[in-house]
Amino acid sequence: MEEIKEMYNLLPHIVCVWIVLNILGNTIKMTFNIPGKYIIWILLPVSVIINFVFFGVNFESFFIGFITFSFSVSSYDLIKYYGKIRNEK
Repeated sequence: MEEIKEMYNLLPHIVCVWIVLNILGNTIKMTFNIPGKYIIWILLPVSVIINFVFFGVNFESFFIGFITFSFSVSSYDLIKYYGKIRNEK
């Protein structure tokens, strides 16, 4: 039960890093005109490094960084493709 409470306490951190990654990804895409397939390889180390800074270098912080990165990329794709589907109608 205590582990669930710890994960629940990490939720605000995960949301903040998710917002930072989405802003950073959009900025990189617009500013440097880098294809989307390379942006994910830039955001993954950034997410892991942010979590290493806040939680130390261990497997748990790496895992949280990967989960945050995955959530960021999947939510961006969900919003992008939902917009495309909505515009087709």
